Amino acid sequence: MRKKLLCVALATTMVAGLLAGCNTSSGNSTADNSSDNSGDTTENSGNAGGDSEITGEITVLTNRTDILNTDLARYAEEFQAKYPGTTVNFEAMEDYEGDVSTRLSTGDYGDVFFIPNTIPTNELADFCEPLGTVDELSSTYTEAYLYAKQSGGTVYGLASGANVSNGIAYNKKVFEDAGVTELPATPEEFLAALQKIKDKGDCANPYYTNTHDAWAISQWEGCTHGMDGDADYINNKMANESDPFSEGKPHYVVYKLLYDIVDQKLCEADPFTTEWEGSKTMIAKGEVGSMVMGSWALSQFQEAATNADVDPADIGYMPFPVTSSDGNQYVSASTDYAYGININSSNKATARAFIDYMLLESDYSKKQGTISIVKGSALPDTLADFEGAEFVIDAPATAENEGKWDEVHNESELGLWTGSDYQIELIEAAFGNVDKDFDTLMGEWNERWSAALDSVNGN
Repeated sequence: MRKKLLCVALATTMVAGLLAGCNTSSGNSTADNSSDNSGDTTENSGNAGGDSEITGEITVLTNRTDILNTDLARYAEEFQAKYPGTTVNFEAMEDYEGDVSTRLSTGDYGDVFFIPNTIPTNELADFCEPLGTVDELSSTYTEAYLYAKQSGGTVYGLASGANVSNGIAYNKKVFEDAGVTELPATPEEFLAALQKIKDKGDCANPYYTNTHDAWAISQWEGCTHGMDGDADYINNKMANESDPFSEGKPHYVVYKLLYDIVDQKLCEADPFTTEWEGSKTMIAKGEVGSMVMGSWALSQFQEAATNADVDPADIGYMPFPVTSSDGNQYVSASTDYAYGININSSNKATARAFIDYMLLESDYSKKQGTISIVKGSALPDTLADFEGAEFVIDAPATAENEGKWDEVHNESELGLWTGSDYQIELIEAAFGNVDKDFDTLMGEWNERWSAALDSVNGN
């Protein structure tokens, strides 16, 4: 049921921003230190922390509210056992991007934090401690993944993992029972598959938008990367393009599919009252057919299947249904949130040791089904079909374009990685609550982007 994919490595960077694991409960978790246990110390890779003693207390900010009291608590305990005299406090939050972005101006954003996407590349040094250069760190980590949060060759954030960003989670049994025997390779084929599922009548929601949890809409933005295998498009072309939302261009193609799904009533009856946690069980049980999500979500859907006593093997992951002009489908990889060290931290050595532990020793990547950034690591089981493949990875911005996409994007206020009001308006319009057609919306997005580009260019 799977079409052959052509996966190519075209460059050495990517845009961070998949919001893995945004869940419903928030809070703090503090694990007491284990001063009676002993553990070795390992040399930190990079510069942050230097040769200072690894001891004392650190606070780690995270978006992973779902594993706060389970895996994260265990990692704190393991780290404290390795480094007696340390204490790790996790602070988890639902609206991670918004909450942390607000706190940046106060200097109070923990010791270790996931770097929010609101920090432009050329401002990373204002908030984050340097972790080393790309050259230094590439002996330990896959170089392609080091460009997510770097500026001028200095790395300020190490990705917690990488994901396939242009994919769709789906229930294999739902598709097969509806007679969909071959994975869709075009938007038209995907819409036809959803219509078959709807006509069969066994699945309440052929597609699930999760609109109420607005961050879920931002997952569609990941699908605009790597289209046609063009690794330079985002950072070096779109950053200078006045009309990136015009017909035929990646953003038009991707968001038109979302619009059509809602317009053709192939999604939930009311997209505005959805619930993320519940949707995990729904897709596991076959009440939802598909969802656009980064590959990070697969492990959560499979866990939901286990808890619901259905077969986790029913959860699959298909490439975003676009066939390039050369007749191939490309698979894009992008980094998840990157660990950074607060430049104001008073315990940078312990903060750096914790990042090294999470990336080099913990089972976080394996448990979450993400691609480890450590050199030589195997792909997770959830991506078994991609074993041995190479991915299209966004090329780094040239010197003259460094930080420009961020600047234009922020100036436009479109919020493509946040589930913004503009993205929600698109769904409202498709649903019939806003009197605008798709081309009108894209015209407005083009106007905002063009004006932002002019402003950044000083025009």
